[in-house]
Amino acid sequence: SINPDAFISGEIWHRADDWLSGKHFDAVMNYRFADPVVAWVGNVERKLTVSALDARLAELRLAYPDEATFALMNLVGSHDTDRIASKLLNRDRPYDRSNQVQRRDDYNSGRPHDLHFQRQRLVALAQMTYVGAPMIYYGDEVGMWGPDDPSNRKPMLWSDLGPYERKEDRVDLEHLAHYRAVGELRRSHPALRTGAFETLAADDEQDLLVFLREDARERLLVALNASGRPARFVLPDGEWEAVHGDHRGAQELVVPAIDGVVLVQRR
Repeated sequence: SINPDAFISGEIWHRADDWLSGKHFDAVMNYRFADPVVAWVGNVERKLTVSALDARLAELRLAYPDEATFALMNLVGSHDTDRIASKLLNRDRPYDRSNQVQRRDDYNSGRPHDLHFQRQRLVALAQMTYVGAPMIYYGDEVGMWGPDDPSNRKPMLWSDLGPYERKEDRVDLEHLAHYRAVGELRRSHPALRTGAFETLAADDEQDLLVFLREDARERLLVALNASGRPARFVLPDGEWEAVHGDHRGAQELVVPAIDGVVLVQRR
């Protein structure tokens, strides 16, 4: 009542139906996005299938008003969790469980490998192309890692303050370039921010998720491949141009392993 234009977001971990009725919050920290996405991209023994991921995200879109859905803070880690790279290294654990080294002796707090950072970049692309507002926890974009409190709150890494005492503490410029690129992708295409959403494929055999984001000016096709081998998808009719990743103009799209491709079709 003081300022109807104020944006209020709540730190709610569970389904937030009651909080998003229009009387309380405009949005919440969307841990219900984080949990299944991390389980799909990172887990092995407890891996979530892509069809189950699609179903859980669809359920959430139906549960909330569109005004809230498009404003949800789509995070994958925060001040209350281990960092996303370390989640992917310490796979198959329930989200935000068994991730404090002072309470567990089986948590690997070392630097994740290149493969884990590659999976993190796929997660970042999902954040930037899915419905809602991507939230990047500071330092994830430069390759910071670590377990839960207090390690997840350590100071930001800056290139001009290096070199650091530990050689592994460094700004990963390739990683940062990816975050900048997918952030610019979202900024450059309004359909990724406010466009309609439609799933085209949730292919468990290939571990491939394909969806459309669409508005009056353009259609964007997003293909995310969480498997360790290339995946293929037959494109809808029309001319498609790659705006992220490679596409040679054929009607079959080849999505590299642990990677994604985004195509645009102008109206």
